[in-house]
Amino acid sequence: MTRYGRAALILAVTSIVAGLVLGYRELLSVGIATAVVLLVAVGWMASRPRLVASRTVQPDRVVEGDAATAVLTVTNTSRRRSPAMVALEHFGESAVSVSVPRLDPGASHTRPYRLPTDHRGKFRVGPLTVSRADPFQLIRTGQDQRASQTLWVHPRTHPMSPFPNGATRSLEGATSGEAPQGGVAFHTLREYVVGDDLRLIHWKSSAKTDRLMVRHNVDTFQPRTLVILDVDRRLYDADSFEDAVRVVASLVVANCANNFPIRLRTTAGLVLGSETGDRVERFLDHLALVKPSRSASLRNLPAQMTTERGGFSLAVVTGRAGVAELAAVGPMRTRFSNVTIGRLGVRSSGGVFELPGAVLINAGSSSEFAQAWNRRIRR
Repeated sequence: MTRYGRAALILAVTSIVAGLVLGYRELLSVGIATAVVLLVAVGWMASRPRLVASRTVQPDRVVEGDAATAVLTVTNTSRRRSPAMVALEHFGESAVSVSVPRLDPGASHTRPYRLPTDHRGKFRVGPLTVSRADPFQLIRTGQDQRASQTLWVHPRTHPMSPFPNGATRSLEGATSGEAPQGGVAFHTLREYVVGDDLRLIHWKSSAKTDRLMVRHNVDTFQPRTLVILDVDRRLYDADSFEDAVRVVASLVVANCANNFPIRLRTTAGLVLGSETGDRVERFLDHLALVKPSRSASLRNLPAQMTTERGGFSLAVVTGRAGVAELAAVGPMRTRFSNVTIGRLGVRSSGGVFELPGAVLINAGSSSEFAQAWNRRIRR
């Protein structure tokens, strides 16, 4: 019952009681008329139309700020005309209202509408509640459509250069299916495709399988990067933490776009790696969900890194970390070819500082960090 319905109910009861007690026929007439209107509204709502709603989300993964559209189709499957209604599409903790016009029996209405993508995260789109009211707006009822979908909003990224150094030089060292093709390190045998070098045909395997098989060689001379995201809540405000996540996402995208192996760690214990089969989409899905933590700290990093092999580039992305937190990075600097420490939410003239065995980049935002990073890498 709406607020108008509750007011009408109070008016009906009060008028009838007052009319009977005081003997005023006029009040009694007003009360009875109001009660009749309420009964008509109840009878109107008792016969509800049967509606079927379907929804598609296009696309199901976007970058924060980009357009995401839901297309809603409502069909009236009852034998009578349905009134105009309002559909409430639940989106995370909020709701988006979509108006639905009157529908004849068997008719459908399709309407696209924008979904909010201002913040990164994993959002449940649905369930959908289609509500309608009687002509007097006294009673409103809703009909739930339980189907729901998921929208991933990934962090925004900036164009950034991957590390140029920290390469694995051994021609017979570990190989990866993601490594660029064309080197001299053997990775596997695969079926011949048009354009392959005929000199790579492996004749013995071809004879056994009755198909042309070629040696799939890869280039093992690749930059290898470890990125550590500090999620210590004490070092960030809301904006600087989002900037730190965008910096890490930018580094992941830059390395994956160049097929350079990359590992991601957070001080809360999350570990992802392209060499273990994690694709860029999986990295970004996890970065869409990452949150600051009270129990995570760079000071716990050395214990987490005991099994992490060195020899490649290291990037540590943190907030307003002080000397105590940055000191935890010190023991790891000798294990990596390049070490960069990025502090977000810190405004400093110059921005880039040379430290013993490392480079410190202070930046007020993720875009400032990207500019300083690219200047440093391209020197």
